[in-house]
Amino acid sequence: MRFDLLSLELFVAVCEEQSIAKAADREHIAASAVSKRISDLEARLKTPLFVRGSKGLELTAAAHSMLHHARVVMRDLRQMESELSNHASGMRGHIRVHASVSTIIQHLPRDLREFLALHKGVRIDLQEGTSQQAVEAVAENAADIGVFGGVVPRQGLKVIPYRVDRIVALVHKDHPLADREIVKFAEFTDFDLIGPMKGSFLDSLVLRAAADLTRSLRMPVRVNGFETVFSMVEAGLGIGLVPEKCAERYVTSGNTVAIVFDEPWSERQWNLCVQESQTMPPSVRLLLNHLTNSETR
Repeated sequence: MRFDLLSLELFVAVCEEQSIAKAADREHIAASAVSKRISDLEARLKTPLFVRGSKGLELTAAAHSMLHHARVVMRDLRQMESELSNHASGMRGHIRVHASVSTIIQHLPRDLREFLALHKGVRIDLQEGTSQQAVEAVAENAADIGVFGGVVPRQGLKVIPYRVDRIVALVHKDHPLADREIVKFAEFTDFDLIGPMKGSFLDSLVLRAAADLTRSLRMPVRVNGFETVFSMVEAGLGIGLVPEKCAERYVTSGNTVAIVFDEPWSERQWNLCVQESQTMPPSVRLLLNHLTNSETR
C-alpha cells in the first residue's frame, strides 16, 4: 500500500485541527482538495478515519494508529532534509517544543535566544500547555522536546534534568499576612487562595499538600497564568502562588508583597523529555544539549 507525502501531511493537519476547513487554511490549500485527499485515504484503507462529533471531527481507532506512524514518517523526512542541508549551508532544522507555562515565562526565552543566535537557520515552534500535555506531545510524536515538572513519565521517553525554581506566596499589601517573612501552607486555610490551573504541575503540588490538612482550602477562583494570578491578588481576591522570579516583577507595582513559602515542595524540579531514539535530528540534539548545559553558562 502506497501513500503520498502530501496526503499524509494533510491527514496530520486534519487530525490536529479536527477540521478540514482549519487544516486547509493552515496548509494553504482548498478545503475541497483536503476533503478529496482524506476520502482517497479512507477508500484505500477501506475504513473511515473520522466521524463528526460535537467539537469537530473525531479520530477513529484507525486514524489514531495512522497518526502515530504519519508523524514518525514526517519527522524522519525533516531529519533527512536537515542533515542534507547541513552540507550546503550550515545547521538548519525545524524543532517542535512543548513546554509548561512556568518554564516559558522564566527560563526558555533566554535559552532559546542564545541558541537561535548560534543557529540562525533553525526554526522553533513553541507550544505551551500543562506538564502532562508536554509529555504526551513527545510520546505521540507531536513534539520533539517536552519541558515538564512532576512525575509524569511515559514508556519510551528519556528524562533529563533542566532547571529548578521556587514558589513564593504573593499577597496584597493590605493582607493580614503581608508583614510576615515566612508562611506555612497550613496557614492558607484561614484565607482565600487563588487556585492554579487544573492539571498543572503547581495544581498537583497544591492538591497533594491540601490532602494532608485538617481543614479544607478555600479556592473561590482558579486561573490560568501567573499574570492573571497577580491581577487577582492585586484586586484583593486572595493569596497567589507564583515562581520567585515572577514575584520579583510583580512586587514592583507596590500593591503586592512576596513572602517566603516554607514548604519542601516549594522548590520544583523541571525536566526535559525526548523519545529514546537513535534517529534524533541533529538540530534537536543540538537544542537538547544547549538546554541541558544552560545552567552552567
